[in-house]
Amino acid sequence: MKYSIVVCIYNGEKYIEKCFSSLLTQTYTNYEILVIDDGSTDKTSSLLKKYENYTNITIISQKNQGLSMSRNIGISKATGDYLLFVDVDDTVPSTFLETLEKNMEKDLDLIKFQYAYVYENGEKKSITSHFDHRVFAGCDAFPLLVSFQIPFELATIYAYRRKFWVQNHFTFASGMYHEDYGLIPYVVLKSKKIKLLDDVLYYYYQSSDSITRNADYQKTVKKANDIFIHSQENKKKVSQESFSDAVKKIYYSYMANAILLKYKELKGKDRSDYRKWIKENGIVEDLLEDTQKRKIKKMMWKLKIR
Repeated sequence: MKYSIVVCIYNGEKYIEKCFSSLLTQTYTNYEILVIDDGSTDKTSSLLKKYENYTNITIISQKNQGLSMSRNIGISKATGDYLLFVDVDDTVPSTFLETLEKNMEKDLDLIKFQYAYVYENGEKKSITSHFDHRVFAGCDAFPLLVSFQIPFELATIYAYRRKFWVQNHFTFASGMYHEDYGLIPYVVLKSKKIKLLDDVLYYYYQSSDSITRNADYQKTVKKANDIFIHSQENKKKVSQESFSDAVKKIYYSYMANAILLKYKELKGKDRSDYRKWIKENGIVEDLLEDTQKRKIKKMMWKLKIR
């Protein structure tokens, strides 16, 4: 088996047919789909029965454990050379796997591709780049990805060599938000060979449901706290690696910026407590100041945190 596609579902009845249709009409056929039904309470389980007889689909039903644990379970059951993650409310083009296969090279740890936002009215907005299908070491790719200032921490926009994943004992953190942010940038850094594609191979749907889910302020507070924990744990891990000081500084600055963005979303005592964490852990000091603009930004944040 060449590719293992992990699809984790919790109450995805509205999206199953469209998502599975895109996965089952692939022009490249050497792949398996591992479906994790994570304790759904809607019609998901009954709708999945339609796919039980497909030889390349394995359906695993479990009590609700969250996205991170569901992905980890899917990975543990995978047999393919490469891992892929697809969210049930998203789709991929029919040439998804064929395009990856055409760009495959020996010992690639990662292949990164582009994605498009798809809105309820059918409008598409592609995230564009000009990587020209080049191959990099992860420590060279990471600064490049940061410089483009577009999200690259989404787990769904990479193909991962399973051997590379297993040997490094990568796992998604359970019970935390922003599990992609907490793992994928580190995975990129650790890769020996990563190929950066400009092809749009993932359609990331933006629905009113997702907007409503993100409007919960208590969830906003937990997301901010989880970003902080992810960042500090990753900083500790990266500090022990043999990456150059220049790459480490870019990584620390990337993490610091994520924390400071979350600070802006908080209110009242939550913001005060978060500011205290930022000050006590020297987060602002991790910001790069290699340009005049960054020096000013760092100075302004120092004033704000004081």
